[in-house]
Amino acid sequence: MNISPAEAIRRYNVSKPTLYSDMKDGKLSFTLDDRKRRKINIAELDRIYDKRDEEGALTGEESVKSPVNNTQSNVKSTAEYSMGRLELEVEYLKRELTNRQEETERWKEAFDKAQSTADKITALLEDQSVKSRHATDKDEWKKTLTELETRIANQEKTTQEKEAEAEKILQQNKVLKKALTEEQSKGFFKKLFG
Repeated sequence: MNISPAEAIRRYNVSKPTLYSDMKDGKLSFTLDDRKRRKINIAELDRIYDKRDEEGALTGEESVKSPVNNTQSNVKSTAEYSMGRLELEVEYLKRELTNRQEETERWKEAFDKAQSTADKITALLEDQSVKSRHATDKDEWKKTLTELETRIANQEKTTQEKEAEAEKILQQNKVLKKALTEEQSKGFFKKLFG
């Protein structure tokens, strides 16, 4: 059952500023009706405030239930949210690292194939030089060899860049794991008070 804030103030030992402050701060949830008026569930009010007796004789200290439980649950839910977010980030980084490692392996394989091709070309060039081919053929082979060496150098550079990027991601992953471990190992009061 939902009631208006005015009815809540009449039924529960809480002041109007405290009630509205708690709604604003998120300690007390409410809904809006079709006329955009606030409505508060009685269970929410029972959770935070004490009911007024017929004479309204409760003191100010008795009007609000102990905030310790509320604070603990808020801190716990915030910590759980942070932990969940960190775990998702770690999982994402693990997937990224795996992808980068696979990509690095593909580049290494391509480099090995290119190196093998270069070795074959070198052998052919040496064989052709023994047969003393025409000078123009030598120039074409040299040009081809130079192009292949350039391609190999570019592939090596790209492979090194990918390995450096994978290492960077690995380092970020380690930092996140350390932060996650530190967050999990913090005591309750450290989490609460920093």
